[in-house]
Amino acid sequence: MTRRARYAARRAVTRTLAAVGVWAALGTTATGGEWRSWCGDGGSASSLGWHFYCDRRENPPQAEPPPAPPSPGNAQSAMERIEALRKALEEARAEAILDPTPAKVTAYLRLQQETLQRAATFSDAFRRTVWATPELDYTLKRPVGALAKQVWSDERRQARDRVLASLGERYGLIYLGHAGCAGCKVFGPLLRAFAMRHGLEVRAVSLTGEALEGWPEAVPDNGRAARLGLGGGPGRSPAPVPALVLFDTKTTRVVPVGFGVMAEDEMAERIFALTALETGHDY
Repeated sequence: MTRRARYAARRAVTRTLAAVGVWAALGTTATGGEWRSWCGDGGSASSLGWHFYCDRRENPPQAEPPPAPPSPGNAQSAMERIEALRKALEEARAEAILDPTPAKVTAYLRLQQETLQRAATFSDAFRRTVWATPELDYTLKRPVGALAKQVWSDERRQARDRVLASLGERYGLIYLGHAGCAGCKVFGPLLRAFAMRHGLEVRAVSLTGEALEGWPEAVPDNGRAARLGLGGGPGRSPAPVPALVLFDTKTTRVVPVGFGVMAEDEMAERIFALTALETGHDY
């Protein structure tokens, strides 16, 4: 080794020992993190010398905040859960329509199957509850089965007949028509047969003063319709005919049964409902 080489080696050793002494005096260790600490905010390698370099600063990964524990105040309501299920089904259906891959169609069908199963479970629980709770079973009031419905219809018909048989104790029937009315020519004889079958008294009123089909004893109107509130007065159009109304002798109130041609069963049912049943009884 030449003298110059030995001299260079001794200088390198001396510099290394000096650097170690400086770091020891500062009480630090030469780790990568501390070397990089010289490159603080705003620092650069050029300010530290040509033999220093700074690592590229990278943003540390942001840790996701832990989910908030569920609390009674944040719990979804039943309506919110139903809405979430509905939206999930609609979203899955839309995805399957726009991109009908086997995976997306299968996902939609599975979600639809789950929804249908929920509906089936509710429907089954619903009917079981109704069966076990008579006050909630509407079919006890209005049967739907053929046999039960026949029994109900027979009882209803008997009740109607009893009401019609005693109708004259409080109510009177008034029939309005005129000779040129095509419906009156059909309804007049039908009403006559209905009244005779149930022993009802009917006052027939002819709006034109002429005899009515099936009711030759009809009396002229002479303002009767207007007094009953059925039109025909000044500025008011006459009531449509044929018309059948009840006159309540107890309250002096007129109760329309119906306008136009009606069958006997329909007339009987309407009169029964208007005179014997409270509003909402049948529904």
